[in-house]
Amino acid sequence: MTWHLSPDQVHEYAQGRADEVAAMSAEAHLMHCPRCRAALPVDEDWLRAGWAELRDIVDRPRRGPLERLLSAAGVGEDKARLLAATPRLYRAWLAATVAVLACALFAAHTMRGGALLFLYLAPVLPLAGVALAYGRGVDPAHAFTSTTPMGGQRLLFLRAVAVLGPAVTLCAGAALLLPSFGPAWAPAAWLLPSLTLVAASLALARWIPLGLSSSLLAGAWLALLAGAQAVQTWNTVHLFGPTAQVCWALALAALLAAYPVVRARRP
Repeated sequence: MTWHLSPDQVHEYAQGRADEVAAMSAEAHLMHCPRCRAALPVDEDWLRAGWAELRDIVDRPRRGPLERLLSAAGVGEDKARLLAATPRLYRAWLAATVAVLACALFAAHTMRGGALLFLYLAPVLPLAGVALAYGRGVDPAHAFTSTTPMGGQRLLFLRAVAVLGPAVTLCAGAALLLPSFGPAWAPAAWLLPSLTLVAASLALARWIPLGLSSSLLAGAWLALLAGAQAVQTWNTVHLFGPTAQVCWALALAALLAAYPVVRARRP
């Protein structure tokens, strides 16, 4: 070093009164000059408080409301952190679900046969939420979470369950607000088809991306409804009646029973 900051320059810089050019020059010099750094006045209390605050942010990040709720429900800290890693996805999906259910309820109360619209939509709404639970295209933290020991199928199921819970709760709450129609079990007839579609989507995710499997099943459901409407002898009982509910329950049980076998055989 061939020059050093003068006492006036050090004082002006330390007080924050140096102009932009002088401050930049002083900082560039201070990076390489221990003598001038030693001339700067040091507030030890301020430094300790600053480092403590920095460590609190870096080493002990503050938990959000969702993470605190999951921890209060008994979920482990590591699982709660991963489940809450993408809050924007959950907020966007929940807002969209509430909007769709509100439209379905409005149609149910104002249109003839509008309650059927709820039955048609309710099975695929949880499926849409699960599709946004995990994957390269929808999860901005996927590159990080997929390399952790909890990545892959385990995290997929954890997030799917975390999304499925609010989805089923919202749909069940909306079903209670439906006008009276059909037999007493009609407002709950969507539940088993919905759970079966979600289980099938998770099973297919062993071979294809979760978003694609959910989209294919949702498309198949809507195509089934459209095709069934064209058959004059068809009515809602074929998809939601007692016999259909037994078939949905058997299909769901078969999917749940087959998953451990498929997982064990897959390399």
